[in-house]
Amino acid sequence: MKKTILALSLAALSIPALAQGKKPEPEYTITGNVGVFSDYRFRGISQTRLGPALQGGFDLAHKSGFYLGNWNSNVSSDQFWSGAGLEIDLYGGYKTTLAGIGLDVGTIYYYYPNAGVRSTTSTRVVEKYDNHEVYFGLSYGPLSFKTSYAVSDYFGLNSSTDDFLAPTATQRASGGSSGTMYYDLTLSKEIADKLTLSAHIGSTKFKNYGRLDYEDYKIGVTYDLDGWLVGLSYFTNSMSTADAKTFTTSNANATGGTITERKLYKDAAVISISKTF
Repeated sequence: MKKTILALSLAALSIPALAQGKKPEPEYTITGNVGVFSDYRFRGISQTRLGPALQGGFDLAHKSGFYLGNWNSNVSSDQFWSGAGLEIDLYGGYKTTLAGIGLDVGTIYYYYPNAGVRSTTSTRVVEKYDNHEVYFGLSYGPLSFKTSYAVSDYFGLNSSTDDFLAPTATQRASGGSSGTMYYDLTLSKEIADKLTLSAHIGSTKFKNYGRLDYEDYKIGVTYDLDGWLVGLSYFTNSMSTADAKTFTTSNANATGGTITERKLYKDAAVISISKTF
């Protein structure tokens, strides 16, 4: 009898818990991220003249799939002349899943405060570095593919600035670089407890400046250390021609003076520590 009473009492206590059930999905979620990297590589090219970077941002997502976000990093003012040494990315889009395939469509604006491209024939800044792209991505299991299309001149490259960004006569073209494409294929898979392997192949196809086309490659691992991701990645690329390399060496400062040339495309290992919260 006592056992029966006890069982009924426990059952009564459990009813409210069962009634509560799973918590409803929130309308909005906000996440942030921060990280320190020994070099900031964008599409295989160092943006910090092979120096370290502090990076961070946040994302606001609605349960419908729409999202907005911001991401920031220090960059070299010797590459982004006259600028504040800062890259600010603003983006938004929509994500969903259909038949097990992830879809992601959106737009991103790369903003470099006060930075501009200076023509070698003039001391004035003639174009901004700011770049605007739209993108479309697919993902299935550990694989993802993303293509980006520049709706602006690609980081300021056009017929007014190509004497600096594409200085040899064979590289120049009439018109701008709007329509430049970037293709990104990435594999990311957990290979052991808390250890993830990633491999990436990227391809940049310049509009009107095909001699600058190149591919970039990355392979790396990350280890989850109590919520902190410790990473090691190796970057390389196909920049074996003088044409491609001239776009990525940066040997003049904001006032037109010369500085030590750095091979911003050189093969390198990058270590990092980051966290999402």
